[in-house]
Amino acid sequence: MVWLRIIVIFFLFLSSVKSAELNQQEITYFKIIDLNNDGFVSIEEINQSINIIFQLIDINKDQLISSSELEELKEIVEMLQ
Repeated sequence: MVWLRIIVIFFLFLSSVKSAELNQQEITYFKIIDLNNDGFVSIEEINQSINIIFQLIDINKDQLISSSELEELKEIVEMLQ
């Protein structure tokens, strides 16, 4: 679960390293993680978001994420872009 948190945080702030301002995609990620819409992201909201993401990726609900589940997620994300 820790690696999933690191991945989410890494993607959330990856492009902000190049720029002081957030781009639209980063703002969207922030708004998704800000579950109570108060303009701040708490550790509880990050944990809840990671749990939601984990449940969405874990298609067969076995509490494990397989490489095939990640591949399917990647395909979905690519189609949405």
